Amino acid sequence: MALIFGGPKKPVYKEESKNDQRLELAKNLYLGGKIKIVTTDEMPGREIAGAFGLIVCRSYIFDNAFYGLLAQAVDVNADAIIAYRENVSFHPEGDKYYSCYGTAVRLKPVKK
Repeated sequence: MALIFGGPKKPVYKEESKNDQRLELAKNLYLGGKIKIVTTDEMPGREIAGAFGLIVCRSYIFDNAFYGLLAQAVDVNADAIIAYRENVSFHPEGDKYYSCYGTAVRLKPVKK
């Protein structure tokens, strides 16, 4: 019957509910255009001044994984995330587990 009516509700994970303010700030920065995400290795019209390294965020909720990644970039004072990738794992119970990752970088304008 679980397939027809769905399985039991997922528990609310404490670590995901603690980060609501960080996720909301990251969401506002992203939607306001303050932090950029690209799937390429460079940002058009900008040079990379420094790289902070690979950042990863995982969650059962996609928005938490995506905005958690942005929150990590904000924590290290990055301007952008380059080489962004995402992955979804499917568990036998039907749950999806999202992974978002990329490289946090600081940008500078290209000199002409």
